[in-house]
Amino acid sequence: MSIYTDLGLTGAAQTSTSTSTTKKSNDTLGQEEFLSLLTTQLAYQDPSNPVDNSQMVTQLAQLNMVTGIASLNDTATNLSGTITSSQALLASSLVGQDVKLSGNTGYFDGADAMQFSINAGDNATDMVLSISDANGSVINTVDIGAGSGDINLYWDGTDANGNKAAAGNYSFSVNGKVNGTGTSLPVFAYAKVSSVTLGNGLNDSVLNLLGGGKMSMNDVKNIGGI
Repeated sequence: MSIYTDLGLTGAAQTSTSTSTTKKSNDTLGQEEFLSLLTTQLAYQDPSNPVDNSQMVTQLAQLNMVTGIASLNDTATNLSGTITSSQALLASSLVGQDVKLSGNTGYFDGADAMQFSINAGDNATDMVLSISDANGSVINTVDIGAGSGDINLYWDGTDANGNKAAAGNYSFSVNGKVNGTGTSLPVFAYAKVSSVTLGNGLNDSVLNLLGGGKMSMNDVKNIGGI
């Protein structure tokens, strides 16, 4: 018996067939092989010059570290896949829904009513809504009256004469009074999600909006009607 036999290896004098059956396909030293090598090293050590205990502990610590890193990588990969799948499911559910934009301009498709939101604060009075086309021309004004907090409203797409406006970008602005002082109130438009470009687990999925706009999933704060 030799040290090669104890390690499950073959000598050069043996046939190539025997050698091929004992060679690991990935040519890497796994935990079992490492322990086998360590055991054999201890069995064949020089009694007059035994292996230093600190060296053995260091080798075991290195093996545990490598094994732990490999396990952590597998866990991170699985977690990334789970997050990506969940994000894809959520993003796909938003197709056809209206999402709140960070500004007051949205796209009107020429048919469906447009949602918008007014932040009226604690109590705003005498609020008047102005709707402007892409050229900045006011096409309609509406008296809203008083209100407080976030007020969600819809524009049916008609101008001051009751005619349906053409498809395109339109802006909303609201002037009113807060504590008796005239002021411009924050207004936010909504846009319909037409499709989704999925991320890769590191980058955000992107919502493609009707009219050509885009929005990151992380920027979605409100969904239409909410």
